[in-house]
Parts: sequence; structure tokens; C-alpha cells
Amino acid sequence: MTLKRFSGKFALVTGAAGGIGRECALSFAREGATVAVIDRDQKPIDETLGMIEKAGGKGLAICIDVTDEPAVSRAFDKTLKTFGAIDFAINNAGISQTGALTADIGLTEWNLILQVNVTGTWLCMREEIKHMGARGAGVIVNTASFAGLHTLATQTAYVASKHAVIGLTKNAAIEYAAQGIRINAVAPGGVATPMMEKNLAEVDPDHRASALEAIANFHPMKRVGKPGEIADAVLFLCSDQASFITGACLSVDGGWAAI
Repeated sequence: MTLKRFSGKFALVTGAAGGIGRECALSFAREGATVAVIDRDQKPIDETLGMIEKAGGKGLAICIDVTDEPAVSRAFDKTLKTFGAIDFAINNAGISQTGALTADIGLTEWNLILQVNVTGTWLCMREEIKHMGARGAGVIVNTASFAGLHTLATQTAYVASKHAVIGLTKNAAIEYAAQGIRINAVAPGGVATPMMEKNLAEVDPDHRASALEAIANFHPMKRVGKPGEIADAVLFLCSDQASFITGACLSVDGGWAAI
């Protein structure tokens, strides 16, 4: 039987066009929440909203780039005008890096990764905190990564961005804990998402199967994760069962963080 932990509540999910973000949005809807789905690509978020509505849920799709400050502000204004409140905000929008050693990363790619993964998260958090602080309640969950806790050769920009997301999460959590806002992060390991598929597409076709096996074998559980497993952790952090948790980064990585 599906729980209805979030009936009558309102959630917002960025990066909801697929993968972890889409699964978070669908999971919130299944448990009774009305969900605003945000992404820079209109067609995929319309598809996410269609899945929510087909399952009997309600929602709103907004197409913006999270690095666009005025657009972020407008998106939150539209959500609040439509919903009246935002109880849960999942800042999941992010991009990956092409493989390159630290000294070989181009400035354009460096700036883009930091802009999307860090500045985009912060711009959304700023709007969320203003609203939740005025209400005296709310939960924010940021998508970090195992790469925010570890090193990962040829992924310096991505690693730096996800370390920054964890630092941003922790610092904001202590600043706003007394205002009733809980702010946490999840750190997924390798997860079967479109982002992983994109990264594997860079590998020679004859070696993709072995590359995926190698990724799986990095995890003590010897497999990659599923988007729904990350969504389960996100919804736990949003639930009353996590009412005394803030400033935490929850590893959901098949044991990778324990190595």
C-alpha cells in the first residue's frame, strides 16, 4: 500500500526532465503532493507532468534555466501564485563533465559546470529560503554526489561543484535551522540515469559494457543504483521521520562512502 505522507503538501523539483528528478516528482505525487516540475527542456518536463496527471496527481511544469536569475525568480513567483506554498524543494538540476585532467579543462566548461551545479542550486535555495523562512517551515534537499565526498580522476570540475553543493547545504542548514527550515543533501553513487547514459556514450561502443561493469564494481554492492532508490532517500529526508535531521549529507551509493 502506498503511503500518503504528503497529502495536501506542495513540492518543487528542479532537473525533473528525467532520472532522479523525474522519479522524485513522481514519488511525491504518488504520496499525495502537488508537484511543480522545473527543467530547461520543455518537452521532457511536459512528459513528467503528463505522468503525474495520468497517475491521478496534480502539478505544474515550468521551463527555465536555473542559472538565469530573473527566470528563477519568475518560476518561484508562478509556483507560489498557483500553489500558495512550497513545503518541499528538491534542487536536483545539474550537469556532468567531459573527462579531462585538471590542467586540461577548458575555462568555458569549468564555468558552465560551476554555474549550473553550484550557482543554480544557490539561486533556487535563495528563493526557497525566503519563502520558507516567512512561513517558519519547509524542507530543502540538494542533490550532491559521491563525487562531493571523494576524488574522481578526470572529473575535477564536477568534483569541485559537488563538494561546493555539500558545503552550501551544511552552511545554509545551520543559518536557518532556528527558522524551521531543514536543509540536507543526498549523495548518490552511480545511478542508471540519462546522465550516466550520456557519459557512457563517450566510450567506444565495444567497451561500454565493460565500462558499466567497472562502474558497478566500484560499489561494494556490485551494482549501480536506481533513480527510485535515490527518490526514496529524498522523500525520507522530507518526511516527519527525519524531523531532527538538518545539515546532513546522506550517502545513497551502495556502500561507496564506506570505502
